[in-house]
Amino acid sequence: MSKDRIGLVGFGYWGKIIFKNLKSMGYENITICEERSIDWGEFGEKVPVVKNYKDLSCDKVFIVTPATTHYDIVEYFLKKGVDVFCEKPLVFTSKECEELYNLAKINNCRLFVDWVFIYNPCVEKIKEIISEEGPPKSIIANRMNYGPARYDVDSKWDLASHDVSIILYILNQKLNEVFWKTFKRNKNSKTDDSAVGLLFFEETNAQINVSWEYGKKNRDFILEFDDFFVSWNDINKTVTKNKKPQQVKKYSPLEKSIENFMNVSYDMRTQEFITKKTTRILEDER
Repeated sequence: MSKDRIGLVGFGYWGKIIFKNLKSMGYENITICEERSIDWGEFGEKVPVVKNYKDLSCDKVFIVTPATTHYDIVEYFLKKGVDVFCEKPLVFTSKECEELYNLAKINNCRLFVDWVFIYNPCVEKIKEIISEEGPPKSIIANRMNYGPARYDVDSKWDLASHDVSIILYILNQKLNEVFWKTFKRNKNSKTDDSAVGLLFFEETNAQINVSWEYGKKNRDFILEFDDFFVSWNDINKTVTKNKKPQQVKKYSPLEKSIENFMNVSYDMRTQEFITKKTTRILEDER
């Protein structure tokens, strides 16, 4: 097990999940940065806590804070030569994304963005099918349900970013055109709660539908080939090919992400490509 000192910046909903996974995986040397008081009842034992991330002394850091704070915090740790695991989206512009990856290279450290679905066993099965059968003609990705709403980022950056990263991971094609339409189903929403995206690749067209103000939970990812369909239902964790269930490995995508980051067992070029390309696609407001 790694002896690295681990910092965790942010202890909200996802920060607590990261912490529980780190503990269950056997990592012990953890310090949390959180301004609010922590109820330790659900965690069993306390770990050190600081209120300012600049007071953390760590070799690797997990940044799980609102996306608007990412740039400054990530920049601070990269300048100190600390390996960074950051919740998506990393930043909102290609310029800032480029700056942070260049900073990681200058300081000989790693920048890992939590594109958790590229470590999903169902996505691995879909990628395997594409490698055997060739590219699909079309993809429809639905990531829709009622809540929880986000106020620091709209649904395109919060939800569609997952599906863009998945599509970039499973396809190896030039992207020709991108169109986005963001809107509000709930007129009282503080941010755009819904979005539709159209991505036109050389051989595959993709439609992305996302919302946290939709009356039904829908996590279907459907690929149309010339002679068959592949469907991934992320609620049931199943992949079918022409309605026939496919054998899918069983493992936790989040644990896989954490393990790869902690052990530096991932391809930095793939990480950088997906992060930069996803950022460029999402910032296109045409």
